[in-house]
Amino acid sequence: MVTKKFGLVHIGNDECYGLVFVAGELKRLGHEIKWFDGDAEEVLQEICEWGPDFICFSPLTTFFKQAVQLSVNIKQKLPLVRSVFGSYHVLAVPESINLDGVDIIVRGPVYGTIDKIISSTGKEVFQGSIVPVDKMIPAREEYYKDIPRMANRHRKYIMSHFGCRFNCSYCSTSNIRNFYGKDVYLNFCLSRRPISELIKEAKIFLEYPTKEVSLEDDDILSGLNVEEWLEEFSSTWKKEINLPTYANVTPSTVTQVSEKTLKILAGLVTSVQMGVQVARPESLKLFNRTAQHEAIVKEAYNRLTSVGIRVKMEFIMGLPVDDPVMDAIESIKMAQRVGAGTFIAAFPLMLYPGTELTRWCIQSNIPLNDKCELESHTGIGSIKFDPLTTKRITNLTKMATMFVKYNINERWIKALIDLDLTDQASKQLSECQYLESLTFRQGSEIEKEFDKILAEMHLKY
Repeated sequence: MVTKKFGLVHIGNDECYGLVFVAGELKRLGHEIKWFDGDAEEVLQEICEWGPDFICFSPLTTFFKQAVQLSVNIKQKLPLVRSVFGSYHVLAVPESINLDGVDIIVRGPVYGTIDKIISSTGKEVFQGSIVPVDKMIPAREEYYKDIPRMANRHRKYIMSHFGCRFNCSYCSTSNIRNFYGKDVYLNFCLSRRPISELIKEAKIFLEYPTKEVSLEDDDILSGLNVEEWLEEFSSTWKKEINLPTYANVTPSTVTQVSEKTLKILAGLVTSVQMGVQVARPESLKLFNRTAQHEAIVKEAYNRLTSVGIRVKMEFIMGLPVDDPVMDAIESIKMAQRVGAGTFIAAFPLMLYPGTELTRWCIQSNIPLNDKCELESHTGIGSIKFDPLTTKRITNLTKMATMFVKYNINERWIKALIDLDLTDQASKQLSECQYLESLTFRQGSEIEKEFDKILAEMHLKY
């Protein structure tokens, strides 16, 4: 076998978790790898100096255009380099192969595609093979060494499985499930990786200034034998890693698991993020979440807090519904009823390729906002509203945290969302909201490090 040089490009503030598994497979096969920070000014020069045979990208939809443009620039300097794109975005949009800068697309996992990539001479789309989850080995050592700003981030990610049992219309899960097929999706995406592998992966966090670890599964309480798995994982984590963690949950699973399971979870996490999304029944129907009404949310919130787990509720605003402003305000009022004074986050509705809601909006001729950059902190979503509604939705997403934490009444809410924000005010609101999320999970001491944390990010506001 001829060893090839593969450059791996990181883009954004969050870890390129999928590409870390690509790195692991390339290492297993004996190829040379090196990471590059796609957000760095000197990235083009650094890549050209190293001279890779292949340059690999796994961008979120948010960063897809940036990744393609960087690939174009690299190929202008290195005409023989071949670009390889993976991720949920190209899985949903395989016609991206026709773009300049895109030579090869891998849909699905990387496994079984490396030899095909090396042999390829034209534009090609490959589909990866399914492997047992215990064969999926990430490689983080080079990632953290080559991308110091990620190594030094206060938060690290880890996932035990890569799927979700729900089918929300705004999420890519339905497209991924259709791509794999129901049985494969169940056995591959919803199968948990061995705890020993998770612990081995997490030990590298101990070598860096890690403040917390996000257990990034879509729902930590979802899956077979969750109580037994959670008990073993929690015990092993505390013995061998013992870093603070938080996790994602869904109201319906919280209401279904046993009291023992919740108590085990309480011994593992400092808090959870619970996706509530919307309050109104018609909006729940649009999101395919009709079973998640307010009583379920309240029951879940009460069960979690009763065992000492702090709950962050998450909402989506700016839906294509009648009176989207009041729809958002009703969500805030529900959050106040469920847990006044708690921390919530609100995000503008962002439409991603391949989702049921994206298809519905296109088929229904819903006007889309070409100013949406799929950056949640901006408050600018995918639906195009009139200027006043747009301003109000943006302000609601930026101020929702404050409205719930301080239990602001509806009259004050309606007055405040009509304010015209300066760039500085918009920036400060986004920073305040991000700081609230950190202090909620880590305590007020984190405020001393907040300026340093911001300096390591490229926060768009």
